[in-house]
Amino acid sequence: MDSLFKDEINGDFILLKKIALSDANEIYTWRKSHSGRFLRNPDNYNLTSQLEWIRSRNNDEINYIIYDKKLSLKVGMIGIYDVDLNDKVANVGRLLLSELFLRKSNPYGLEALLLTYGYVFNEMNFRKITGIISSSNAEMVKLQKFLGMHEEGYLKKHTVISNEIHDLHIMSLFQEGYIGYSNKIKFLLKSFKKSVKN
Repeated sequence: MDSLFKDEINGDFILLKKIALSDANEIYTWRKSHSGRFLRNPDNYNLTSQLEWIRSRNNDEINYIIYDKKLSLKVGMIGIYDVDLNDKVANVGRLLLSELFLRKSNPYGLEALLLTYGYVFNEMNFRKITGIISSSNAEMVKLQKFLGMHEEGYLKKHTVISNEIHDLHIMSLFQEGYIGYSNKIKFLLKSFKKSVKN
């Protein structure tokens, strides 16, 4: 499975590059900031545990650092994991942005979703993508439903994040729905292309 994933995926605004141990400090900073409030961190989470997490990744998943191509700056991360080659199903998630860009309009998250979903559906030829979103992340649930994902299930009081119990939304998108999903993202990204030209 060494060749299952590309090490890099190139977009208009961003470049996705496979995470390396040298990315641990940025990921640790993002997860400990307001940006990581929807993610589960292990007890006593620290830089050493983040390094161990990167070392422990298997060949059946890939996690990417999101780079701003113009600034050559690390701005976030996203992952493809829980990959089932038999059923042709994968999970896309772990989307995390640097706190520097949380309150600024930017194309990073949208294009990261576009590139990873397109890779799973068009290059890996998978049938289905799933995602699990905490109920506290209401904006992401709303966005994914607008883009075309469907809610397949709802797990009540299912997970603990920052010592609080949260519900989980189980979302999905089938390959045949990707065209509509991608078209909506491309429409939203048009405004950023205009600003680049101006």
